[in-house]
Amino acid sequence: MANHSIPLSKQQGTYALVFKCGTPFRAVAGRLGPISLTTGYWVYVGSAFGPGGLHSRLAHHLKPSTRPHWHLDYIKHALHPIEIWVTADEVKREHDWAGKISTLKGATRPIEGFGASDCQCLSHLIHLPRRPDYSQFLKQTEKIKPADSAFFRLVLDK
Repeated sequence: MANHSIPLSKQQGTYALVFKCGTPFRAVAGRLGPISLTTGYWVYVGSAFGPGGLHSRLAHHLKPSTRPHWHLDYIKHALHPIEIWVTADEVKREHDWAGKISTLKGATRPIEGFGASDCQCLSHLIHLPRRPDYSQFLKQTEKIKPADSAFFRLVLDK
């Protein structure tokens, strides 16, 4: 996993990290236990409302973890980050986003509880057989996005 520069301030907000998985693999994800990831694309949805905001959280997710804390820390070494979808606002949208992304064509949530140990969501990790389309995501979230929210996309790799 390469280090990426994150051009974000310490604003709070919600993010979706889009990864490509070229080789299936297994891992033990903390208390979640053993999990398996297949090839394709994986989207991890989270929020950053602590100190350092989006910049700190995304910088953490995009570098190797020596001491895993979040479920993503246990698998990110085997994934290639390709995009980040972000909104910098004070509303926690991760639950809505996970639900909306899971309705994209071909999407599944095969790892129950991943990234969702503190909520009632099925999972905050979504698998797609093809690269997810940002414009489709924007259409899906149109009804839950207030007019003053700034949504944007950072492309890390084509």
